[in-house]
Amino acid sequence: MGALQATSLLIRNHCDILIHVNVPVPKQIPAYKRICGFEDTCKQYHVPYELMLGDLGYNYETTFKAIQNIFEKIERTYPGKKKGIFLANDTYANIFLNLIFQKYGKFPEEYRIVGFDNSPIANEAILPFTTIGQQIDKIAATAMEVLILQMNEMKKRNPKPLKELIHKQVAPVLIRRKTTDN
Repeated sequence: MGALQATSLLIRNHCDILIHVNVPVPKQIPAYKRICGFEDTCKQYHVPYELMLGDLGYNYETTFKAIQNIFEKIERTYPGKKKGIFLANDTYANIFLNLIFQKYGKFPEEYRIVGFDNSPIANEAILPFTTIGQQIDKIAATAMEVLILQMNEMKKRNPKPLKELIHKQVAPVLIRRKTTDN
């Protein structure tokens, strides 16, 4: 759902190319659906896109270098095009935003950025950026409901433990800030 929200916003911003920056995520990990959501939305609306999936480092220095390489590739590959960049988390988005400011001294019209997580850096960055926020309070409440359900079942005289996992989804929220048109 978060990828759908981010990608749809970038499409509404009339970007010429949409790019998703992420690490390769195994299909069984829920975050894989973020990649699928991006790609499916681009295909549904016939929008040109690129997935940039690769090793993005394990500390600030290696992550910065990896994001810098991606930024330079985007600059070489898509000059003069309006680029919508959806980054897998707010740390990546902040690094990308810093690279833009280092090169241009401002946030140019040819870029639109959306991060993910609504971490504090998204609002505290040199230019507060749009992000997808996870509703942690609702996620915690839902997890507690499932836990209580299981605990109550185990209190019964003949408990029947769950045979399958319970999968609940809590919709994320789009938090618009200054890196996308309002």
